[in-house]
Amino acid sequence: MKLSDTSHFSRLTIAFIAVSMALLSHQLMAMTFQMQEVCIEGMTPRCQNIALAEGPIVKNTPAEFKEWSRNIPSGTWIALTSPGGSVVGGLQLGQAIRMGGFNTTIGNSEYSPNNCLSACAYAFLGGVIRYLPPNAKYGLHQYRAPEKEINADEAQKLNAIMGKYVDSMGVDRRVLDYAQLTSSDKMTVLSQTEAKRLRVDNYGQSLYPKWRLEVANDGKLLVLNTANIQGRLPISIGFAKMKQAIVCVIYYKSNDEVAFTTTTPHKMTIDNQSHSLVQTSSWQEKNGGYQMIFDIPKKTLDALENISDDSVFTINAEFFQNPKGIQGPATIKLGGLGLKNALNILSKS
Repeated sequence: MKLSDTSHFSRLTIAFIAVSMALLSHQLMAMTFQMQEVCIEGMTPRCQNIALAEGPIVKNTPAEFKEWSRNIPSGTWIALTSPGGSVVGGLQLGQAIRMGGFNTTIGNSEYSPNNCLSACAYAFLGGVIRYLPPNAKYGLHQYRAPEKEINADEAQKLNAIMGKYVDSMGVDRRVLDYAQLTSSDKMTVLSQTEAKRLRVDNYGQSLYPKWRLEVANDGKLLVLNTANIQGRLPISIGFAKMKQAIVCVIYYKSNDEVAFTTTTPHKMTIDNQSHSLVQTSSWQEKNGGYQMIFDIPKKTLDALENISDDSVFTINAEFFQNPKGIQGPATIKLGGLGLKNALNILSKS
């Protein structure tokens, strides 16, 4: 072989290695998913086959997770190990985890630390059941844009989105204070006690979010909560005061126009007693979904105002045609935590 041929061969070899290294680098810089046996202290059973989500969260991570987890049953544990990445990607990954009905913990492989930091911390909140192991690090800090500075308007919008996200996951909003009070070049790691208090870790606790009070844009006081049907259809449930009467407002995040063209009877079941809600009008399209106001009979309101914090009640919707993605009965499960107190404040407002 001539020297020139050898040089040409060397250049091709170097080019091939460079391309291979670039591809490998790209793979290492994005979160990957695999089923494997992981042993986590404090979980029962301690060692089990779970989904290990490992690596940085990038723009495509939520879509890749949805595709990868398509045939994984709800209730599967997702063990996250990640230094962070895209904040928006973290929120969307958390939503995908919740929509799938999965649980979250923090786990590691021999190639990664036992950490869930920055954007991963928000993805972690998507778990229906969330468990923070004793030796794991759950870390928060201020978000930052890698490509450009975030102006005041963008920061305000993102703060509002993150607040609603945390509420919808049943986590205490004060968790955001830890992030906002920690500069982006530092990390605040929650203790297990703090994680339990803020419901970041809800292992062994009620799975249902606490009812909260909010003030609407028109100044009216609202009692709000969030839920879903079969882990797929997000729902907001609220109570408001209209003409001195308390009404129930139910909002479905769905674009299935056909499902919301007819009257849809809704019934509450509280302490094994069925209560019919009275639909006041046709469904109203709002913010990418459909909303309805229901009158609440006095007997039903009395039951709600005396519900205990540890109670669980349901709302059953009888759709003429179920919204897309929902199979069988459309049942919404809700906890009673904070409802009695919130309704008492609403009634006196």
